[in-house]
Amino acid sequence: KNTMVFGWILVDLMIMQLLLKNLIIILFKEFIMDWKIPLSEPDLGQEEIDTVISVIKSKWLTMGAVTAEFEKKFAEKMNVKYAFAVNNATAALHIANVCLNIKEGDEVICPALTFVASANASKYTGAKVVFADITDENDWTISVSDIKKLITKKTKAIVVVHYAGFSCNMEEIMNIAKEYNLKVIEDCAHSPFAAYKFSNGEIKSLGSIGDVGCFSFFGNKNMTTGEGGMVTTNSDEIAQKIKLLRSHGMTTLTYERHKGHASGYDVVELGYNYRIDEIRSAIGISQLNKIDYNNTERRRVYKTYMDYLSNCKNVIFPFKDSDLSLATPHIMPIILKNNYLEIKNLLKEKGIQTSKHYDLVPNFSIYKEDKPFVSKIEHINNILTLPLYPGLKQDDIKFICDLVSNY
Repeated sequence: KNTMVFGWILVDLMIMQLLLKNLIIILFKEFIMDWKIPLSEPDLGQEEIDTVISVIKSKWLTMGAVTAEFEKKFAEKMNVKYAFAVNNATAALHIANVCLNIKEGDEVICPALTFVASANASKYTGAKVVFADITDENDWTISVSDIKKLITKKTKAIVVVHYAGFSCNMEEIMNIAKEYNLKVIEDCAHSPFAAYKFSNGEIKSLGSIGDVGCFSFFGNKNMTTGEGGMVTTNSDEIAQKIKLLRSHGMTTLTYERHKGHASGYDVVELGYNYRIDEIRSAIGISQLNKIDYNNTERRRVYKTYMDYLSNCKNVIFPFKDSDLSLATPHIMPIILKNNYLEIKNLLKEKGIQTSKHYDLVPNFSIYKEDKPFVSKIEHINNILTLPLYPGLKQDDIKFICDLVSNY
């Protein structure tokens, strides 16, 4: 009897285990799905592996000489005076706000269409974030006319986001900033080594035009270190503040003391622990060696999507009139006028990973006010981000576009 009961208990446990396993698969199918075409794919290989091994063998893992080399190479490539590596782009944005003395009682104008970190970094300081719409159906960057309407006596700065790797209208924005004595923070998370052409023909790297530039090296970005970011500026004064704030407000770094260049330190600012490490900096140097080729590939992929989708009546395709040679396409967002969920689900069924960049920040609970933010773009909530990465084949792009166009 006992043996039979024990046997039935084992059977029940096996059944329960099987049911639990199936339940987990159902609940987490999207996260473990083997996508036929992923949303993004980083270009990582033997070069990154070798450089990480080299750092580990050196036995110095915290911020040091490799980071200094990464910063130097990044600044030179951008043609900007200073570049400081940090542990992520949100830290970069926060430092930018603090360095520009943004504080409680100030207002910061920020685009509604962005990742929430663009706004959060200003909110950390106690400032009020005021949201601007995008320009129009073709240009999804911050509206210059909205910026002008939103300026008050409390406005301290403008955060611009070079959405999808395409530049904002920096000439107009810098003119407004000069007129009203405002600071400009460039969120370049999507746009490493993209550029803007001024009316006089001058071309400048994004992140070198405003007061501070902020870059992301998250896993899906044009160049990645897994986590990581960069803060850039041409201002000697701002650069000194960034250097202090990145590492606890300390006057000397651990690596400098380790090398005998300093014997002690003072703390002169209320700083943060936003340092990057040598492993990620080493990966960053390897990624810098690939960025030009990979950005060229991204332009190819974007152009191919444009050729297939720009005349589809159900699709609003952004930046059709922009100079693609100056852009560094990071994502491939479109707006669907009709059948949004149906097309999204169809792509998923076919093994094509998609996303949405983004839900409008002012409509999140933390920012929502009595009056909801309403964009002038009728179908702004129907953004669908399609796969985009170097190496994405033309046949795969055509397959995706046919599914979108023929639904």
